[in-house]
Amino acid sequence: MIKQLLITLFTLTQFTFAQNYGTLRFTNYADDRKSAFSLTFDDGLLSQIENVNPILNQYGFKGTFYVLPPYLTETLPGIWRYGTWPGFQMMAAEGHEIGSHTMNHYDLTSLLWGDVNDDSTLLYELYQSKIFIEQKIPNKKCISLNYPYTIHNSIVDSAASLFYENGRTLGQLPNDSSLTPEEWFSLKAKVVLFDLPRNSIEDDLDELFTFLEWTQNSINNRKWGMIIIHDVVPFTQLHELLADTVYEPVTNEWLTSLCDFLWSRSSDKEVWVETVGNITRYIKERDAAEYQIISSSNQLIEITLTDNLIDVIYNYPLSAYIKVPGDWNYVRLQQGSFVDTLEVIEKGIDWVVLAKITPDKGLISLTPVNPTTVENEIVSVDKFELYQNYPNPFNPGTIISWQSPVSSWQTLKVYDVLGNEVATLVDEYKSAGMYNVQFTMHNQQLSSGLYFYQLKAGDYSETKKMMYLK
Repeated sequence: MIKQLLITLFTLTQFTFAQNYGTLRFTNYADDRKSAFSLTFDDGLLSQIENVNPILNQYGFKGTFYVLPPYLTETLPGIWRYGTWPGFQMMAAEGHEIGSHTMNHYDLTSLLWGDVNDDSTLLYELYQSKIFIEQKIPNKKCISLNYPYTIHNSIVDSAASLFYENGRTLGQLPNDSSLTPEEWFSLKAKVVLFDLPRNSIEDDLDELFTFLEWTQNSINNRKWGMIIIHDVVPFTQLHELLADTVYEPVTNEWLTSLCDFLWSRSSDKEVWVETVGNITRYIKERDAAEYQIISSSNQLIEITLTDNLIDVIYNYPLSAYIKVPGDWNYVRLQQGSFVDTLEVIEKGIDWVVLAKITPDKGLISLTPVNPTTVENEIVSVDKFELYQNYPNPFNPGTIISWQSPVSSWQTLKVYDVLGNEVATLVDEYKSAGMYNVQFTMHNQQLSSGLYFYQLKAGDYSETKKMMYLK
């Protein structure tokens, strides 16, 4: 009798647990992709602005560019082959990451610990380069470091951890999807060494195929792969760089072939191509995230999500499967101002939605919606669109609305007629959906007249006019 009672209680407990709607399972990488990959570029070179940026933008990929701040100039001609601040500022506005390669490219292991104001020391090289970059690119935290010559040790790593969230070095193996504190400051990236002669595009195919095989193995093993690239030029300019003994230059054609491969794998959801910084954010948030189910019923699920990390840095949306009732077909998810409509799918023995949710961004609520409502919403977000502000003319406030059919880093800025930035209203990663934001003209010194607001999301950019009347 007692045995039968225990079995019954166990069965009821299991049944109750199975009905625990709101249970979360975070995916290893964003959108439940199989693996991750980062395109990284060293030294802050002009060719990266002129050649790499257009290639990556063509595919919608974002790269991480490690710069030496004192060597970037405001105008051309610049220093040696280095780029310009306006060029890298433009790339940062498009969603690329600008990381630190220190101030002077010294071997950090040869420096004394020192302090942040002594220009001959380790702390100076690490701290001042970070601050320099953040002053040039405000509203974006510089969290990624690349060790000069890829040389580091435990002392350098300890110093780097005071200012950065990761440190990249050289390695033949890709990175795991979860890392120890020590491993975060020894991120491995592969450099491609080209055999000579390089007299034709075909001469580089062996290295291309070898690297693609390496990348495919990284994908198959669910790892996070990285590549190190310096100069990138059209093949017609390659011999000039080889004659100048520039380190392992890559051709536009070679990089385009790599991006073709990554695009194909990305389209099949096999790989997530993203910056080092954003993958760092995702993995650390995922590993630190804790959730609590506030309410769970057939009509409403409410969840809180926290991570105890620094919100100004760690604000990237996590992908998670959320368990919902089996009779829900579509789900309305809301977290703060973010609203999304999701289709319920079967995953194992559960019915779930794959959602994007951000730690410390407010209560997450899920409710069922009917198919007719969903069909109408799908039609309304099948393309990018920036709407006319309302009211217009305005004083002092107005609402700006837009929609995005894809998830991407999005910026919404206001400019005056001379092109001066008046306000940044949005500068963050957003999932596909419809949004609105209020703009209020707080600066009473600004005159009445015409202003512009511009939305950028990946390759998409649109600008509209609005009239401010005092």
